[in-house]
Amino acid sequence: MRSVDFAPFLALADGEPAGLLLLTFRRRLNFATWEGWVPELVVAEPFRGRGIGRALLRIGIEEWRLRGGHRLSVELERNEAAGEGLLTRMGFEDSFPRFRAEPMAARGRRAPADVVLRAIEPGDAEAVTRLVAEIGRRQSPVPERMEAVARTFRGLAARPIDRSLLALRDGIAVGVCTAELRATLRRAEVELWIPELVVDEPFRGSGIGAALLDAAIDQGLAAGATSAILESRARRAAAHRLYAAAGFVQVGRVFTLLRDR
Repeated sequence: MRSVDFAPFLALADGEPAGLLLLTFRRRLNFATWEGWVPELVVAEPFRGRGIGRALLRIGIEEWRLRGGHRLSVELERNEAAGEGLLTRMGFEDSFPRFRAEPMAARGRRAPADVVLRAIEPGDAEAVTRLVAEIGRRQSPVPERMEAVARTFRGLAARPIDRSLLALRDGIAVGVCTAELRATLRRAEVELWIPELVVDEPFRGSGIGAALLDAAIDQGLAAGATSAILESRARRAAAHRLYAAAGFVQVGRVFTLLRDR
């Protein structure tokens, strides 16, 4: 099962493989356009310092721009100072810490008695958009894009790889965990990617977020995933404590480039 198709760009130097950039495109539920994603940008040690990484990244940026994506994200592991310097010089922002749980395990946390968890449905676009927008302004689509967002949402919610969950209290959406299965080149098994986990502000601290996260992990385990990955803004201290309690540790950073307005 593959959630994405990788587009590899290989650099050759002196007739040998010298560098690799993997580029793919993924959609988030709150956007109508693609997000470019670079899970791998590697230059072989003997060829570093020759501009190969910059050349590969430029190719990736041009391809992303041609596709009309809203954001290009590059994942870095810890202690990749050279990569951080390159991305910063090329206009990328250090945007999110990355967290991983491996092996992942659910803790059996349950939602409050008056809260129901269920899989998201194609008709949940407005509710999910409202909740995800609480993360920040950049997560909120402009009104004229809402029809396109709703169309995209309906298609994504129906995918077999989607494991997103909605929390409802008295029939009103009060929390959401967007999640999907994705393939990587580093693991034989799929992993669970959690783009967003947010609870409506009046209901935070009641255990809804922990229950949503555990339920998503349960679904990932049932599908054969052995690890989970997520990114979160640095200021979300309460969310980071929740992730740590669930076995997530910080493993790197995400640098992003936004589309020119």
